[in-house]
Amino acid sequence: MTKKWLFQVRLYFSSDFTKTFNSDKSSKKKEKLITVLNKHNAELLSQFDGFMGYVLEAEKNGIDNYPLYQWTKDSLSRKDKLEKYHNSYTVYINTEEVYSENLANNIENDLLELVDKETVLRISKHDTNPKNNPQPPSKYQ
Repeated sequence: MTKKWLFQVRLYFSSDFTKTFNSDKSSKKKEKLITVLNKHNAELLSQFDGFMGYVLEAEKNGIDNYPLYQWTKDSLSRKDKLEKYHNSYTVYINTEEVYSENLANNIENDLLELVDKETVLRISKHDTNPKNNPQPPSKYQ
C-alpha cells in the first residue's frame, strides 16, 4: 500500500511586498493575491510567525514535548535568516498547514499567475515525506 503524502504550498515575497501585504496599503498585486486566497479558503502565515508560535507554545507547554524547539529557537536567533523568514509564507487551506495534493495543485496553479520576480518572487510545493524535507542537524537530535 502506497502512502499518500500531504502537501504544503509556500510563497516568497520581496521585502517591499511583505511590507505592503502586512499593511493597510492597497495594491493590484495584493488584491489579486487576496482574491486567490479567498477562492481557496486560504490564508498566509509567515515562516517567522509560524516558528515564533511554535517556540512560544513549547515554552508554555514544556519544551520536552517539542522535539524541534531548540533548532527552531536557534534558527530565529540567526540575523542572516530573519529576512528570509519574514518574507516566506505558508499557505493554509481551510486552516490546515498540509492538505491533499489536489488542493495544493489547484492553489499553486492560481498563485503561479502572480509570480513576477519583483513582488511575488516564487512559489514552492512540498510534501510531507521525510525523505524530501530537511531533518534537524545531529546536534538537535
